[in-house]
Amino acid sequence: MGTGFVTGDLRAMIDERLGDQYVVQRELGRGGMAVVYLARERRLDRLVAIKVLPPALDDSDLRERFLREARTAAQLSHPNIVPIFRADEIGDLAFFTMGYVDGESFAERIQTRGRVPAGEVVRVLREAAWALAYAHARGVIHRDVKPENLMIERGTGRVIVTDFGIARDTRATNITREGWILGSVHYMSPEQAAGVQLDGRSDLYALGIVGWQALTGRLPFEAEQASAVLMQHATRQAPSLQAAAPDAPRQVTAVIERCLAKNPADRFPTGEALAEALTAAWEAAEREPDTNSAAAVAVSPERAQEIWRRASELQAEAATRLQRRYRTAAAVPGQEATVPTDSYSLKDVEAAAIEAGIATEFVALAIAEQGQAAPVPSAPGSERRDRLYTSLLGTGARSLSVARTMPATAREVLETIGRVFPEAPFFLSFRETVGGHPVDGGVMIFKVKLVRAADGLNFSAFMYRMTQIDLTQISVTIRALGGPTAATEVSVHGDLRPGLRKNLTWDSWFAGTAAAGGAAAGGAVGAVGLGLGALLAAVPAIGIGALFGAGTLGWYRWSYRRALAKATEELESLLLAVESSITAQSVFGGAPVRARVSPLQSLDSGHSSDR
Repeated sequence: MGTGFVTGDLRAMIDERLGDQYVVQRELGRGGMAVVYLARERRLDRLVAIKVLPPALDDSDLRERFLREARTAAQLSHPNIVPIFRADEIGDLAFFTMGYVDGESFAERIQTRGRVPAGEVVRVLREAAWALAYAHARGVIHRDVKPENLMIERGTGRVIVTDFGIARDTRATNITREGWILGSVHYMSPEQAAGVQLDGRSDLYALGIVGWQALTGRLPFEAEQASAVLMQHATRQAPSLQAAAPDAPRQVTAVIERCLAKNPADRFPTGEALAEALTAAWEAAEREPDTNSAAAVAVSPERAQEIWRRASELQAEAATRLQRRYRTAAAVPGQEATVPTDSYSLKDVEAAAIEAGIATEFVALAIAEQGQAAPVPSAPGSERRDRLYTSLLGTGARSLSVARTMPATAREVLETIGRVFPEAPFFLSFRETVGGHPVDGGVMIFKVKLVRAADGLNFSAFMYRMTQIDLTQISVTIRALGGPTAATEVSVHGDLRPGLRKNLTWDSWFAGTAAAGGAAAGGAVGAVGLGLGALLAAVPAIGIGALFGAGTLGWYRWSYRRALAKATEELESLLLAVESSITAQSVFGGAPVRARVSPLQSLDSGHSSDR
C-alpha cells in the first residue's frame, strides 16, 4: 500500500482511542486505504477484526464514504457475508469492527497451492455467488470481488465474503495510483472500467475472473500498466479456460467463461442462477467417468482392508498423542469393514474409511505408506507373523510418530520444511504428495538416503538411526490450528513394517549363531573338564547354548527397542530444527546457516553397537 502512514503510530492511536473497549492483538492485513487488526472486545469477550482508516489518508469525503458503506454492509445478514458490528469515529480515527474469520483468504490459498482443484473452485464460487445474490437483492453491489475478499473459514471451509464496496474510492481519477484501484483492476468488469452504471452482473464478472485464476494459477489479463489491463477487459475476449486448464471439467469451465462475457446481458442474470449452474455443471462432471484420474485406481479387497486397518492404527496413535498432551481419556472405536469380493476404486476405499469415522489425513497416510502400486502382504498368516515379530523383537510398535506445534502459519511451516529437510544433517529427499496439497491435509513423502560428498558419505546421527531401524521414508502432515495466534501442528510418521522382516532375520541370525557357539564351547568345556565323553558333554553344551541364545535374544530385543527410542529422538530433533528455523527467521529475517556435519561425528560411542 502507499507510504502515507506508519503502522506503529496507528497502533498507538488505536490503543489510545479504543483501549478501554478493545485489546488489539496483532495486524491481520492491509489494503490501499485501511489496516485491519485482530482484537478482543472486552465487554463481550469475543474476537473481532477492526478496520481502521489512517488519519494520514483521511479527508471528510473519504471518511464519510468509508463509514457509510460500512453501515450499508452492516444491513446484510447472511451466513456467507462477514457481519459488521459497528461503524464509528472517535476524534480523527474512523473505524469499523466486523466478525473475525479464523482462516485464510482465497488469495492465500491460490498463492500457496497454485492451481486449485475444480471441486473446491466450484464450492468457493457457489457460496460467494449466494452471498452476492443476497446483497444484490438488497441493492448492494460489492464492486471489489477478488480472492483477497473471499475468506475460507478454518475447520468448516465456509466461504465468507468481506469488504462490500469499502476498499474502493470512486473519486480517484488516476487509475495507476498505488494501492487505490490498481489492486483490483485485474477483476474489474468492462462496464466498471468504463465508469458506467453497474448492477450485480458486474460482481459476477469479477467472480468469473476469480474462478479463471483459481483453475489456472494465473490471471487472464495481465500487463505492466493498469490502463492496459482495463483495456483488455473492455476489448479482448478472455483466453480459453478449457485450454488453460485442460484438467478442469469442461462443464465447469463453460460456466465460468459465461461469467466473462463482455456484454452483461450474456452473463448469468443473478447470483442464484450462477450458483445453480455451477451445481449442475459439477454434478454432470462427476457423472462422467475419468479414466485418467487417480481416483480410478483399482485396489484389491486385501489391499483395501490393509488401508482401512492401517488408517485406524494411525488415528489411534494420534489419539494417544492427544491423551499424553492433554491427559484426558480418549476412545478410538474399532471398525470392522466388510470388503466386497471384487476390486474397487481407491476413491471408494477412502470414502468408506471416512464414513467409518477415520479422519481423512490418516487414510492418506495409510495410502502413502503403501504407495499406489505397492503390493500388499497376503492376508493368510499375517496375524501369526505379526505375533512372531512382537515376540522376537520385544515390541508391538509398527510405526514411529512425533508431533510438534509451530508458532507459524501452515504456509510458513511448509516453506521452512522445504528448506530444512534437504539440508544437513537430515538430507531428506522429497518424493511426492498423496491426498492433495499439504496445506489441505495431503501427506508429504520424504525418502531417507545416504548423500555422497567429495570426502565420503555424509552419515549423520539422524541418518544412522533411520538406517539402523530400516526406516527408508517418512510421511509428514501439517495441520493449521484455530485460534487468535498462528499455530500449525506438524506430524511425522515412519512405517516400521517394511523393516521388520530384516530385523527379524538379524534377530534369528544373532540368536542362532550365539546358540551354536555356546553349544560348541559348552561341549568342549564338558569334555575336557569333566572327562565324561562326547555323549555326556552334550548335556551341558545344550544348556550353555540355550543360555547364550536366550541372552543374545534378550540383548537384541533391548537393542532394537533402544534404537526405536533413539530414532524417535532424531525425528523430534527434525521438528525442533524446523521450529528453530521459523523462530530465527522471525527474529533475523532469514533462515539460520547450518554447520556441516562430519560423518558419524555426533554419534556417541555406545550407539554404534546397538545393532
